[in-house]
Amino acid sequence: MMAIPSLKKETKTQEIKRLPDPPYVLLSLLGYQEPLKPVIASGAHVQKYQLIAQSETHWSIKLHAPISGIANVVEYNGQRYLKITNDFKNDSIVCTPPKVASLNNQDILKVIRDAGIVGSGGAGFPTHIKYDVSDRPITHFIINGAECEPYLSADYALMNQAENHLWKTVQVIQKLLQADQVVLAIEKQHRELKKKMEHQIAQLNINIKIQLLGNDYPQGSELQLIKAVAGKIIPKGSITAHHGVVVSNIGTIAAIANALYLGIPYTERIVTISGEKARTKGNFLLKIGTPISYLLKQMGQDWLPSDHQIILGGPMMGSPIAHSEESISKGTGGVLLLKHLYQKTFNCIQCGYCADVCPQKLMPMEFARHAANDNIDGLQHFNLKSCIECGACAYVCPSDVPLISSILTGKQLIKTK
Repeated sequence: MMAIPSLKKETKTQEIKRLPDPPYVLLSLLGYQEPLKPVIASGAHVQKYQLIAQSETHWSIKLHAPISGIANVVEYNGQRYLKITNDFKNDSIVCTPPKVASLNNQDILKVIRDAGIVGSGGAGFPTHIKYDVSDRPITHFIINGAECEPYLSADYALMNQAENHLWKTVQVIQKLLQADQVVLAIEKQHRELKKKMEHQIAQLNINIKIQLLGNDYPQGSELQLIKAVAGKIIPKGSITAHHGVVVSNIGTIAAIANALYLGIPYTERIVTISGEKARTKGNFLLKIGTPISYLLKQMGQDWLPSDHQIILGGPMMGSPIAHSEESISKGTGGVLLLKHLYQKTFNCIQCGYCADVCPQKLMPMEFARHAANDNIDGLQHFNLKSCIECGACAYVCPSDVPLISSILTGKQLIKTK
């Protein structure tokens, strides 16, 4: 693991700001493992918080309207969206929070499922499925507040400005999981939060341990987090609950808190806007589906691919966008405007730096070699499936070997075998 410089200090202590609602939202119908199907007719008027799409199988993911207006199915770059044109009437369905004290385990899971809550860290796994551990013994419930990706500070801002219902929600989840320990993990560089949060938690008489981690990337990755907190080494691809551990991002806890104590579904989230090319930097509470074109306008900037690249998420594991009509999803923690890196690729010099920084103890240089030759056996021999795609290898490579693209190509080759 390694330390990566960024602009976190410029944004982490800023107050969370709310932008005016956009003139329209674009809500992706690409769900987890399967597409979401609209439950409203194209051209229909929808109310804020209304259920508008869902998957119909095991995953049971739900999507709700963050604004009121007219909804239509549209397509950008081959991907389907529900576009809601804002009528600015803010017409909302009545949201009544449940009586939390009377909820049993199945009730809690139903509230989470009906609110459309998925992991806010990026993977988008349905939270009600993650928490449905039945009678399986859970030793650790780990709340991920590490936020190890450079530039991102949305989770820090959330914890720094946390209200009591965030911690009371942890207590509800503990009732559900019956974990032996509840640990909130944050990096040492954010140690000033520890005393503040411990005071809040003590006042509520909730048993949460706050553990300081190293500042190294990718400390916040699930497998590395579990090893640091619980001392367990879990193979990639395993269901962590089968090893007695459940991990949730602090942003996911906040979404559950809104469902439990306000009765509202997952329709907005905190996002960091940052990067050397960003004129405005900070943490913003944004509607799910907010288009990047609208954010750029609010920042006084234009869509200029020749001047900067825009990344959704963090710079290491996030995705560059190809057009300005892409939008904020439930897993988007950041919008970064970064300088273009015009790099020339050289041959691997066998320096071993990529293997030195790999948190999974793999040999990424071998992935590049075998992917270039379509050698599936070689990729499997060097355990490509254990790669978490953190990008640390590509970051340190002095020859700019296209390691991440080789890894993604290699995984696709294995899938098609």
